[in-house]
Amino acid sequence: MRLLSFCILLTVLTLSLHAEETDTMTVAPKDLSTYVSKKDRDIKHIDLPELYREIDKLIGDAPRYISKYEAKIDEMKQKLAKTTDKEMHLLQTIDLSYKYESFNGDSAQAYTARSLQEAKEGGFTELEGVCATHLAYLCTFMGSQTEALTLLGRMQPASLNREARYMYYRAYMMAYANLSNNTQLSSMRQEFGVLYQQMMDSLLATAVPGSEAYYSHLEPVVAGRGDFIEALEMNDKRLDMSQEGTHENAIVCYSRYVLYRQMGNMTMAKYWLCKSAIDDIRNAVMDQMSLIALAELLEQEGDYERSTRYISFTWECNRRFSPHMRSWQIAPLLTAIEANYKAKIDHKNHILTILTVGSTVLILLLFLLFITAYSRQRKSSKAEKQYKKENEQLKEETEKLQWMNDSLNGYNKELFAIKEKLEQELHGNQLRIEQAPATETTD
Repeated sequence: MRLLSFCILLTVLTLSLHAEETDTMTVAPKDLSTYVSKKDRDIKHIDLPELYREIDKLIGDAPRYISKYEAKIDEMKQKLAKTTDKEMHLLQTIDLSYKYESFNGDSAQAYTARSLQEAKEGGFTELEGVCATHLAYLCTFMGSQTEALTLLGRMQPASLNREARYMYYRAYMMAYANLSNNTQLSSMRQEFGVLYQQMMDSLLATAVPGSEAYYSHLEPVVAGRGDFIEALEMNDKRLDMSQEGTHENAIVCYSRYVLYRQMGNMTMAKYWLCKSAIDDIRNAVMDQMSLIALAELLEQEGDYERSTRYISFTWECNRRFSPHMRSWQIAPLLTAIEANYKAKIDHKNHILTILTVGSTVLILLLFLLFITAYSRQRKSSKAEKQYKKENEQLKEETEKLQWMNDSLNGYNKELFAIKEKLEQELHGNQLRIEQAPATETTD
């Protein structure tokens, strides 16, 4: 088992050492920015926002993954406490130290030192070499280069078995890489760079050709000289060797991110970085380098809220892993992200203040409009009531006039009937009068 950070630092430091020779960082030609390996061509669609949401959810579930991992460690400790056989006890102590590697660096170092002492006392020479080289590597990783070089200086690589010799060169290589990267003297940087390259050559000669370990060290070397397609093909093989969802797979995914980023394909780079971060969280990895890198990318893109959440989570993980580890890297990034996030919040608050004032003025205007409209409505309602009242009065007067008209019509009909009757009687009387003289004459 290897730490994710070892792969990360090894990749970055290897590229840095190669860059020293040309005074410029190795970058891919522009025509590789759209290149995708054969293994990745089956990926039809990359939904980065969905991957971010998955990471958000996993961060919320992180306590459950951590508790599960701690339970496994407790189980191993209980088993160790019951073991009486010296060799078996030593092997279980070594297993426990490896179990702590990605969870708590200080505990991993402590159990490795304990296993080294047990190997010496028990006379287990081969295992003593394995424990000593492992302890030296942990010292380099934890930043204790002096202790690492002291431990390594006491060893003879010829007396070590292949596994221990591989870890011996790995620890030496890491120590010289760190020293070369951190020294302020250019002459020392070149000297450490030469020693680093010597140890890298020895390590590659010791590692089993075609193994994951072999490709993990050769890959950044090949990328460092600009052969990104060949390096990506090596990473394809590593990806086939790793099991999806494991910490080892997270390491390979991170290496894949580094390669795609160097090639300029940021979509694929962020995809594999997210995959690495997801596997890290699920496996309760406390040295959260993938999430640190993702937080930095998101900060550059202006997603300060999410980047702040991610870097805060990695800070808490780092405190569990080792209080003095990664502070040099996380603290400046956390400060920068928080400053940008604060600036964004202040900008939002400024806009909110403007909107609040504008809203207040708008509310006042709406209130005045409401009062004006209400006043008009009341006047209109009052006028409508008056109009309705007058209309009802007019209706009553109209009804009265209609009644009077109907009465007059009745009277007119009666008068007309009387007139006709009078005319008939008058006509009859006239006839009688006209007939009367004629009668009298006859007599």
